[in-house]
Amino acid sequence: MKYNKYSLLFLVVLLCPLSMSAQKLEWNLDVNGFFDNSEGNNHFRPTKTMDGVRLSPEIGLTWDDGKNAVYGGYTGLAEWGTKKAFSDGDAIVYYKYDWKPLKFLFGSFSRDNLLGEYPSYLISDSIRYYRPTIQGFAFQYQTDKGYLEMFLDWTSEQSTSQREQFMAGLSTAFRFNHFKMGLEGYYYHYALKANSDSTQHIHDFLVAHPYIGVTYKKVFFLDSLNVNIGALMSFDRDRSDIKKWYTPVGLLGEATANWKRISVKETVYAGGSQQHFRGDGYGKYYRGDTYTQANFYSRTDISYQIIKSSFVDTYVNLTFNATKYGINCHQMIVLRANLGSTTRPRKWIR
Repeated sequence: MKYNKYSLLFLVVLLCPLSMSAQKLEWNLDVNGFFDNSEGNNHFRPTKTMDGVRLSPEIGLTWDDGKNAVYGGYTGLAEWGTKKAFSDGDAIVYYKYDWKPLKFLFGSFSRDNLLGEYPSYLISDSIRYYRPTIQGFAFQYQTDKGYLEMFLDWTSEQSTSQREQFMAGLSTAFRFNHFKMGLEGYYYHYALKANSDSTQHIHDFLVAHPYIGVTYKKVFFLDSLNVNIGALMSFDRDRSDIKKWYTPVGLLGEATANWKRISVKETVYAGGSQQHFRGDGYGKYYRGDTYTQANFYSRTDISYQIIKSSFVDTYVNLTFNATKYGINCHQMIVLRANLGSTTRPRKWIR
């Protein structure tokens, strides 16, 4: 018995240097600062100013030529005007398998790891500020022609004080020369508290955006031009009336033009009023922009990139929201910095 134990110990010690030689230590620090003076109205969105600085340090260990990796870290938000710094934080702990064309992430990881854009009418700007991590897993398949992505984000654990909740998302897009087509959306499951009574009901919400479009580089004086047209549709019910589904559908168009450091994006929606349960679902099972409750909605984003480098980019943005009730504007300035041993993705403005 002793011989076997010492033999096993000797074998582990002997193999450790061999396995360590294939490992690589990585580190990363993300800094995300934002000031978003979000103007609203009494019909669709409350007026609110969102601001703060988020720090997200990570350290990781990769092996097998980078195919496998584990990371650990923390993401904390310091909101301006509060007395406690970084009081709103989450652990970052995840495993990553990356062997092209496949990638798999499991644990608690940054939302920036997702391939899909998930624009504001699906996942609003405030989610990026206040819940930047996915707690679950993501599966990605990516080639030169496009990608397929599925993820599960477990947003709340069931207890006597909170409901069980999760979001299951899908995004896919493929390009053929200048032509592209895709689908993105998610299902949100808003379940019950532990030991809930009969007055509490499960809510199901599914939203999808299928689209087709074209994308060009170097059009006239523009660096790039992207145009999409598609549908925005949802399937929405409260299980107090399990047979009743609300299924609004509308036409959604987007056009984005980039010239040097200037970007202009126009989004127009016309059709059925989304988010049927309005304020009852706000911040719960509805994660998209509440302006989609309007039968006609236009959003215009005008952005200028002040700083642009491989480590830091900073941009200012004016957003104009137009409905039949009028036009309002909110102002935004965002700083994103990334330091570390590997380059991390920083997505351009939605």
